[in-house]
Amino acid sequence: METKDNIHILIERSKEGDSIAFSELYSLYAMELYRFSLYMTASKEDAEDAVQETVFSAWRSINSLKDNSLFKPWLFKILSNKCKTQLNKKNKQPDILPAEEYEFLVDNIEGNFDDSLINTAELKEALSKLTPPDAQIIILSIIGGFKSHELAVIYDMPANTIRSRQQRALKQLREILA
Repeated sequence: METKDNIHILIERSKEGDSIAFSELYSLYAMELYRFSLYMTASKEDAEDAVQETVFSAWRSINSLKDNSLFKPWLFKILSNKCKTQLNKKNKQPDILPAEEYEFLVDNIEGNFDDSLINTAELKEALSKLTPPDAQIIILSIIGGFKSHELAVIYDMPANTIRSRQQRALKQLREILA
């Protein structure tokens, strides 16, 4: 069962060198890590590589984590940097979202839009009209369930800025999809 206390214990055990505890931590976030990485790189192979490099880096530097409550955003910040490195190596920009993720996003975004039905093509078009960081913030908050303080760690922005960008982007999406 995933509770804050259990996660805290796993982090502490990982800091003591317990690789099994770290493996358990990884398993809690594996799907989210892969989804985020797939979103950023738009390539299954690059996504898998970035996740693997992230897990290795996180294991090596787990003792640098000062606040255990920030483990998830810390882990995703490492992943974000690994994805950017992957993209820089290949000299490409991230896609808005891999095709297989749009159905999931549509299923999870409709509650933000006054019960109107949204199809994947409309959503893809609408997201492409947002700036990449704003689209990423919307997608990560909806798909990943990230809170503004967690996104603030990932993007090196104040939480208030994240909330403002999120509200502005949702407003833009509503106008585009209206």
